[in-house]
Amino acid sequence: MALRILFVALIAVIVCSRSVESSKDGVKLTGQFRSRGEFGANDFNDNTPANRSTLLRIRLNAAFQPGEKISTFVQLQDSRFYGAEPNTVWNFRNVDLHQAYLQIDDFFAKKLALKMGRMQISYAEERVIGSFDWHNVGRAFDGTLLRYAPSEMSMLDIFGTKVIQRADYENPADSGFYFGGLYASHQPKESYRVDIYILGEWNRRASGDQGANLQRVTIGTYDTGKFNAVDYDMEAAVQFGTRYNSSTEERQRISAFMLTGAVGYTVEADYKPRIMLGYDYLSGGKPTDENYHVFDALFATNHTFYGFMDYFVNLPVHTEGGGLQDFMVKCQISPLRKMTLSVDIHKFMSAKRIMDKSSFGHEVDFTALYRYHDILNFTLGASFFLADELMQSRFKGNDDQAFWAYLMTTANF
Repeated sequence: MALRILFVALIAVIVCSRSVESSKDGVKLTGQFRSRGEFGANDFNDNTPANRSTLLRIRLNAAFQPGEKISTFVQLQDSRFYGAEPNTVWNFRNVDLHQAYLQIDDFFAKKLALKMGRMQISYAEERVIGSFDWHNVGRAFDGTLLRYAPSEMSMLDIFGTKVIQRADYENPADSGFYFGGLYASHQPKESYRVDIYILGEWNRRASGDQGANLQRVTIGTYDTGKFNAVDYDMEAAVQFGTRYNSSTEERQRISAFMLTGAVGYTVEADYKPRIMLGYDYLSGGKPTDENYHVFDALFATNHTFYGFMDYFVNLPVHTEGGGLQDFMVKCQISPLRKMTLSVDIHKFMSAKRIMDKSSFGHEVDFTALYRYHDILNFTLGASFFLADELMQSRFKGNDDQAFWAYLMTTANF
């Protein structure tokens, strides 16, 4: 009830206020309206009807600065499907506090900032930690982040979050899933940047008598640069630790890795044509292996990388632990000043053969972006997936071509 009252109050302030500029004692109001209609026949079976849906997401943001070097940010969000309520007078009460945090700059020392509360956390290209903005809800963490930024070129983050709290009064020590780590970034010049990170997960739930279900560390690096018309980015990460294997009811040592790389070339011409070639490798294994070789993408924004149809958005679940290889070609052109057209082609394979099979298939994504106004844009997309043996097995033998399309309207105010 309190959230709904606050939501209505923020709407009233935005509507009634002509303009509120940020100041020491003021508040800055922003927001987003996003609607996306989707049409999809994604089960590789032409005999089943296509799915049709329209998603709506509204965000209202309020940034306060009650004191010098002290600020707060509150983001309310309503996420829904058109027609999800049983009738027009039903209320699902789906308004949520998506972000709400306090930030203190120069916290006991110059260039040191403390942020605590509920917040989005994202780094680099979001291959391991991202806000997953494509999702109609998006991702946020509950925790604390400490940032040291000695200059505009460098920063070091130390953060800790609690992902899951399991209430278990009989076994209070056997609850909670924690995630945190260190992330450092250095950009000595505008055309080059390198990041290094160490991330840890600890799931205190103990399914057997061998300790916590998961204790995993991920160490990685991200590198990106641009030289004239050529740009590149690469990321590598290794995972180690221990986990409880529910299939064998035994403990496994974790030994997994990820390697990604892409090179792009942009032509200096009116239409700004661009081509990019890339390859991603996420290691895989079998449940019965003595060691666990399956790389877990943690809290990544996988929609950005592994095809817009989201067959591989939950890794490693969507590859049944077999890992993933993605050979990709991406092309882009801007025929009009306000329009960008792109096509992405993917060849998906498993890193480890699954049931003596290795190919998932091919996906082609077409996207057209039109910037109607500084605050308003429209995105039209259409995707096709040609299934091979692994995808046919995943969808119980269906082998028809899958199709998915969407039209999205986004207004940021």
